[in-house]
Amino acid sequence: MASPQRSLRLALLALAAATMATGVGVALPQPAPAQSGLTIFGGVAPEYRLRYFIDFNSPRSRNSRYYLQVARSKVTQDILSFEIEYPESFTERRGRLDFNAIQIRQGDWRGGEVIPVESIEWEEGSGRIVITPEAPIPANTNFVIVMSNVVNPNRYGYHYFNLNAMFQGDVLGRYIGTWPMELGAD
Repeated sequence: MASPQRSLRLALLALAAATMATGVGVALPQPAPAQSGLTIFGGVAPEYRLRYFIDFNSPRSRNSRYYLQVARSKVTQDILSFEIEYPESFTERRGRLDFNAIQIRQGDWRGGEVIPVESIEWEEGSGRIVITPEAPIPANTNFVIVMSNVVNPNRYGYHYFNLNAMFQGDVLGRYIGTWPMELGAD
């Protein structure tokens, strides 16, 4: 007669073998792509998630640089201006943007040639930055918004920066997507 412990071990071994044979198993965590953000519940739908890259991404860093990328697939018409909305939590945790150090660059990753800007307006109370290029940004163009001299918030966290654009021929701006930024992660 088999002991109860031996029976339990055999049952567990049989269950493990059956699980492996059927292909059903426990899902192990997989690494996420760099700077894409981690979503457990809710979050930004994949079709609206925008890519980004950050230099010097540590809490309270005074010289962080954000590269906010916009893919050509999001630029369906010429863009006259765009608006970036940043969350209250960014400034509540002592994050700060330098509005004199914002550029638009053609291309992707960290960008290339600088696109001249007519104006950058900061609506501090509503957490918005409105950027108007000198000439409309053509449809099907990759571009990067570069924010330099950023003071990161004083502790780690996710901050959602939203992008709305005023396309040529539109009366109201359209939501383009969100950068789910993981700040203070180094």
